[in-house]
Amino acid sequence: MMFTSRFTILALLTFLAGVNASGGCATCQQTIEVDGVATYELVNYYWKEVNGFTECDYVDKKGDTVTCEYTNVGTLEDGDEVCPQFSRMDTYGC
Repeated sequence: MMFTSRFTILALLTFLAGVNASGGCATCQQTIEVDGVATYELVNYYWKEVNGFTECDYVDKKGDTVTCEYTNVGTLEDGDEVCPQFSRMDTYGC
């Protein structure tokens, strides 16, 4: 009886830790490369509470701006053509 109870609690804690780890948010890259050269640098980012999306704002040396918006699972939702299609995920939460 004691073994079953401990095993059940351990299994439940392991499950909850896994569920918590999968809930993260997209993170912005520090730079965006075009033709293998770091062209745009990250100047601002924020997490949208309404939909869980992450918006990343970049600027190049000429002052041109790029905005990339990623879903809460790290795929590009909206943005300029130079935006990476996928974002790294932060498993620590937003």
